[in-house]
Amino acid sequence: MELKHEESKNRFYLLDNKKEIGEIAYANVKDGLIDINHTEIDVNYRGQDLGLQLIKAVADFARENKLKARASCPYVAKVFGETDKYDDIKA
Repeated sequence: MELKHEESKNRFYLLDNKKEIGEIAYANVKDGLIDINHTEIDVNYRGQDLGLQLIKAVADFARENKLKARASCPYVAKVFGETDKYDDIKA
């Protein structure tokens, strides 16, 4: 499995043998703030914590670029609310 960042389209995605199996998207809201607005995992790959891998990728990107993140995606908002791992980037 391979994780890619397509910064021109504000998304990270997962590939399994060149097949896209999941993505997480974000929007630049204003300087220093992104909104994580979409997460989707192929139905055949659910239950493997791939969504969490995608959240971690966006979080690492935010940290590296000194960004804060808010979550309009319900899944990401749920994860943000259940752990303190991302408190340093939460807007």
